[in-house]
Amino acid sequence: MSADQSPINFYDEGERLPDILPDSPFPLFGAWFDQAWSEHLTPNANSMCLSTTHADGHPDARIVLCKSIDIDAGSVMFYTNYNGLKGQQLAASPHVSAVIHWDHYERQVRIRGQVIKATPEQSDAYFASRALESRLGAWISNQSEPIESREALLEKVVEVIDQLGIDAADLMNGKDITIPRPPHWGGYHLHAHTLELWAAGTGRIHDRARWTRQVHIDGDQVSVGDWSCTRLQP
Repeated sequence: MSADQSPINFYDEGERLPDILPDSPFPLFGAWFDQAWSEHLTPNANSMCLSTTHADGHPDARIVLCKSIDIDAGSVMFYTNYNGLKGQQLAASPHVSAVIHWDHYERQVRIRGQVIKATPEQSDAYFASRALESRLGAWISNQSEPIESREALLEKVVEVIDQLGIDAADLMNGKDITIPRPPHWGGYHLHAHTLELWAAGTGRIHDRARWTRQVHIDGDQVSVGDWSCTRLQP
């Protein structure tokens, strides 16, 4: 068998991580994210499955939106209701896991780390950029709390519009309306202490590597160590 016919060449097809792994995984993670977002070949390219821990010890998982990646800090950002079950779990235990999977590119990013709340200024700025309906929704919903019917939920819409002093005619006519951010809604920075990159390979000989570092959070202060990395068997 010649070198050109070697089965090694067959298994070397497909996506590849760099032969020499970078010191930090975040530049490559960011490049993957930007490509998926700009090419629109994967629906909801910023969807991220976030897992927290319930008080009974069981994991809870749901989809949130990864709104930004801070390559230098090694963190990602998402927003949510602080009073909902997710927010309660994060307050009790800030240690989380997250996964982003881009099916079209056959790439996946796994993150483990610790969250810290965004500053009020950061949350204000993002909240102001949201669609009007989404800003209203943040006031309307007592996230994760029971409600007797869909009709009762819709009645809350009218109540909140009245409480915020919004003119219904302005709302219906699409007028730009200023709505303050509710204090129970805002962002989180997820600082990764472990990040794994995965790229599909032929015959399930995938390319996979893991980076780890120390992360220490004290109040609103974050300190991190250097990354170390290793390639993993698939």
